[in-house]
Formats: sequence, structure tokens, C-alpha cells
Amino acid sequence: MLSIPDVDGVYVYRGGSWERIVFEGPYVPSADGIYIIYFRNRSCPGCKGFDKLWNRFVAENGNGFKEAVLVQCTNFFFECSSQEAADTFIFYLVFATPQLVVVVIENGVPVYIEREVYFPDLDSLKNFVFGVNERRKRVSEESTEESEEEGIYIDLNSKNWKDVVNKIKSIVLEGRNLKEICDEEGCKVVIE
Repeated sequence: MLSIPDVDGVYVYRGGSWERIVFEGPYVPSADGIYIIYFRNRSCPGCKGFDKLWNRFVAENGNGFKEAVLVQCTNFFFECSSQEAADTFIFYLVFATPQLVVVVIENGVPVYIEREVYFPDLDSLKNFVFGVNERRKRVSEESTEESEEEGIYIDLNSKNWKDVVNKIKSIVLEGRNLKEICDEEGCKVVIE
């Protein structure tokens, strides 16, 4: 049976187990495809309850997406012995766990990011992951209006992910609220 590692870090599912990867900055895939990222805190009761469903999903469906990733800290980016895991929490604006994030990469950059925090069963988890392209198409068709909200534009083409993390972290530590808006031109983090 697949088990969750007990150390903070970023892990990729390979060959039936979780393999820790070490790098600089947040985990942002560069190869085109669909990625599923599970964010968890080690002391989170909801995460411990979700782990069994997550492990089953990954073991049974690992070929349906590019990579399954587990990002784990003790307490979000505030208490984390892995800087790359802490940076990844910040980059994807994860402030609640357990949380799954689906990332679509095209031409080496994220073009669509979607998240969910509750899955009552395996079917709802599968629908979330494997329905991403249909939802992305629907969102694209519905978003014909320009957002007039002020925000910090994240230049995804620069691929300087550590700078993005530092900008977001400074805003969060100031106590300001953030939300992300993505369209075909990139993503903005909007400060409320």
C-alpha cells in the first residue's frame, strides 16, 4: 500500500512510491501536460482523512495525467523544513488543506490552474482531474469580459518563479487578501 512520506518536501509519484525531488524555488512543471498537485499539512486531520482516497486515485489513475505531485509542510509555508515546498504553497496560493490543484502546462508555462478542497468520493476526484479541459474551455468561452481589477501581473514567460513567490509572500505577510485571475495572456494576482 502506498504511504505518505513523513518529512516536509515535494514528492513525485514514480514506480509505485513517492520520490522526493529537490530544486530551487516552487514546483512549476515545464513539460506540457496536465499535472495534479496534492497540498497537505502533516498535522492536518482532514489531510489524514483524504490520504487514503488520494493514494487510491494515484495508484489507479497514474497514466491519466503527466505527473502526480505531493507537496507537504508542517504548517503551510509558515512552518516548513522544505523551502521548495513552502515556496510551492505560496506560488499556488494554497491557504487551506487538503487541497488539490490541477495545472495545465502548454509551451512550458502554466496556462490554466484550478483548485478544489473537498472530494466526497473517488468519482468526484476523477471528475475534477479528468474534466479540467472541458471546464477550461467553458471558462475561456465565458470570460469575454476584461477584468478591471488592479493586480500584480505575473509574467509567466519569464519563468522567474522565485520572484513571483517573493512578491506573493510579501503581500500575504502584510495581511492583504489575494485572488488569482488567469486568462490567455497570463495570470494576475489581484490584491483586495
